[in-house]
Amino acid sequence: MGLKSVRVPEALEPPFAKAEEYVEELFAKLERRPEEGAIRADGDRYVLMRCESLYATWFDALAQSFGEETAREFIYNTAREIGRSDSEEFAKRLGVEDPVERLSSGPVHFAHAGWALVEILPDSAPATDEQYYLHYLHPNTFEAEVLKKKGRTVDACACLFSAGYSAGWCSEAFQLEVHGREIRCVAKGDAQCEFVMAPMHKLDEHSERLLG
Repeated sequence: MGLKSVRVPEALEPPFAKAEEYVEELFAKLERRPEEGAIRADGDRYVLMRCESLYATWFDALAQSFGEETAREFIYNTAREIGRSDSEEFAKRLGVEDPVERLSSGPVHFAHAGWALVEILPDSAPATDEQYYLHYLHPNTFEAEVLKKKGRTVDACACLFSAGYSAGWCSEAFQLEVHGREIRCVAKGDAQCEFVMAPMHKLDEHSERLLG
């Protein structure tokens, strides 16, 4: 079908093609109105931020005040709630109830908003129960790009916004509490940014299997 802003297994292409058409139309209506101090996409207000400020500066400030682990949790959980809210809103706009259709606009919006490209891998099995499993790549997350540009390497996977936002979107889409975990990260020297998403009690199992 020639998807441009997301890569998915062939069986998932139809709902993603519909979502891509909608989101492309939405961002085609992007208006920058500096005289009003506003940016709008089809009337909905957006905020444009420098990625370095959003990620590196904020993370460093949180880590300095509260410790690195708290900073990681705070950023992940904040992004998760933003993703949940956006997922609910897009489901309403598109008038969709099927979980996969609710999921489909997420990666497309993710790309158009500048977070990263999403590639859902063929072994994924999105479901509405604890067997839910998503295995995916973000070839170019803004977090990893920022750290690479600054010449910083890290010991832990860094793409916290990306993991949290995706998990929030999918939790809302499937009405199931799932969490995202980055298992390989360009910022710590891996070849790619690779993620797994599942119910919390399944994450260790999936992560160990994929890393093993």
